[in-house]
Amino acid sequence: MSFTEWIFLLGGLAVAGPLIAHLLAKPRFRRVPFTMLRFLRTGQVESRSRRNLRDLMILLLRCAIVVLIAMLFARPLLHVRFKPGGTRSVYYLGLDNSMSMAYSDGGGSYFDRMSESAVDYIRSSKDDALFNICAVASGDWMQSLSKDQALAEVKALKIEPGSANIADFLSGLSRAGRMEYLDDETSVLVLSDFTPNTLRQFVNIAEPAVVDRIDYKPIVSSEPANNAAVVDARVVGIADRRLTINAVVVNYGLVEQNRRLTAETEAGQSNPIDVSLSAGQRRIYQVQIEVDAAGRQQSFLPVELSLSEGDGLRQDDTFYLAVSIPGYEEVNVLLAGERLNDMFLLKTAMDTLSRTDSYDTLRIKQVLIDDLEPSDLSWADVVVCSSITDRLGDLASNLEDFMKAGGRFVCFVTETAAPETAKQLWQRDILAALPGQCVRERTYMQPKPCDSRAEGVDHIAARSLSNYRVDRILLKGFLECEQHPDARLLWQLQNGFGFVYLKRHGSGTSILVNTSVDDSLGSLTKSNASVAFCRYLLGESNQVGEHCFACNERVMLPVGDSGIASAGRRQFWVETCDGKSRRAAAADSFLLVPDPGGIGWVKTLGKPAIYAGVNLPPGETDMTGPDVAELDGVMSRVFATGAEKDVSEAGVLRDKKNRPLWKLFVWVLILLILVEPAVANRMKR
Repeated sequence: MSFTEWIFLLGGLAVAGPLIAHLLAKPRFRRVPFTMLRFLRTGQVESRSRRNLRDLMILLLRCAIVVLIAMLFARPLLHVRFKPGGTRSVYYLGLDNSMSMAYSDGGGSYFDRMSESAVDYIRSSKDDALFNICAVASGDWMQSLSKDQALAEVKALKIEPGSANIADFLSGLSRAGRMEYLDDETSVLVLSDFTPNTLRQFVNIAEPAVVDRIDYKPIVSSEPANNAAVVDARVVGIADRRLTINAVVVNYGLVEQNRRLTAETEAGQSNPIDVSLSAGQRRIYQVQIEVDAAGRQQSFLPVELSLSEGDGLRQDDTFYLAVSIPGYEEVNVLLAGERLNDMFLLKTAMDTLSRTDSYDTLRIKQVLIDDLEPSDLSWADVVVCSSITDRLGDLASNLEDFMKAGGRFVCFVTETAAPETAKQLWQRDILAALPGQCVRERTYMQPKPCDSRAEGVDHIAARSLSNYRVDRILLKGFLECEQHPDARLLWQLQNGFGFVYLKRHGSGTSILVNTSVDDSLGSLTKSNASVAFCRYLLGESNQVGEHCFACNERVMLPVGDSGIASAGRRQFWVETCDGKSRRAAAADSFLLVPDPGGIGWVKTLGKPAIYAGVNLPPGETDMTGPDVAELDGVMSRVFATGAEKDVSEAGVLRDKKNRPLWKLFVWVLILLILVEPAVANRMKR
């Protein structure tokens, strides 16, 4: 037996602790006059003998626990002698079943050729050999297989959508190698097309794997590679009922590509676009397709961008892009100020925003807070107040009904905020924060929000605000605010105080902005960022969105907090790319899909359906063949064989195998910890 971290054995010196405690804990007897000395001495001898035995056993148990802990940290290994003449042949096969292996030329597909090579390799091995097969795209291991079992597993192997993961193969090889005897003859076979993505993973391996023999074979075509792919797509916008999309097409081969690109939906397809690419060229092509108006409700449109046939790999000729088309909406905004001029800057920004928004129409009405009536709240979708006055306290119940019905209440603050009214609104769950004392101190906003995924504000506008450098806009003062227990702090000031608070109440939203709407406490509404800040406060803007992911990414379907809340505790189910139904987890305003099940469409099973496209990882089907000299150099560095293997195993007994003993030590330690108090209590009787 040996120890990997022998330095921890010095911890065994801590056994002196129980010994010293034992010596110091010896009882001292005091002489007591008594007449029946003969009977007392007999009982005293029996009691002392029993106590000494108990103390000795407890001392030994405690010392053993201390020593075992030290040995456990030292990581003990047991050297098991291997019987002479028992050398086995163990084979490890790394078979590339990634999507690029589906490439086909006149001689068949790469995957079929790889399978044939693996079958020939297995058949040429010894009959009693053991096989361990790793499908490097899926990361699945089939271990300790006989010859017939290995042949069956190779024939059952299928192509997986995605890239090869070489790190999984090498880590599995290292783990399995530690469990084999050192005298076993370890052979490794790697079969792959060694595309740039795959070869790059081999280059990044830092520690070589120690084997007896390494064989590798690049599965490549004798003809120039012929492959083009649609690798990305982005929405430009919608105008005159036509959706415009920019699609990125790449020639991943050596043959000039002359193809046609079309965009297709359930309702029809676009006019074909001619695609002409020389070897290795990348270009952006713009396609347009007619779409129906979304009306009042947001809708999701699944779009498939496809190249016409003409290369050796059809799986990357289609790109799946889900487009969310916003519904047309009219928003009534009520601006209520203490004075008419209080809302001048904000109204100007709102007017600018209404002219530039393609989907939302803002209808703006301006009143004095003292003249605010319940009928105004019935008309409005959004109410913006310049301050907190006593009139808002009179309308507290109306404001509460307004928010429960889905209204948005935005309140700025001033130095003269009415404290009793503010407390009343805060207790009614209307205010997101309770304003307190005004602090006349120069400060600035943080450059970015502290909660970038909060439902109820516009995230695109938040990014725009960062571009306007809001961290340089001077604020002359602020109020010390107490955050409501159910509210969220969205934005902070650089001095640590809160700036924007948000709270949900019913189906509505309340926002408190810790500055004034005029320039008395700050100059935010006088800056160039005022329009973007208004968009931020009004909530998510109705903009065309795109939803697509790579198959190795976490797929998220945007449903919104309101959609999740309306469903209560109901389970969410989605249909994945393989046509199966899977349960999705709700997180914030998204549904998280655990496994997309390939490439294609993921959609919710409820109505209306929400879509997301799932595509191949970027560069997966780059069919550029490997340079032979570079491949040889990489593989010789990744796998240590021959003399290198002997050097790496220097100082290790060749006829022994190391078995870790930490599990045994843990169980013994647990047993001793349980026995020690039992002995102590039992021996007291």
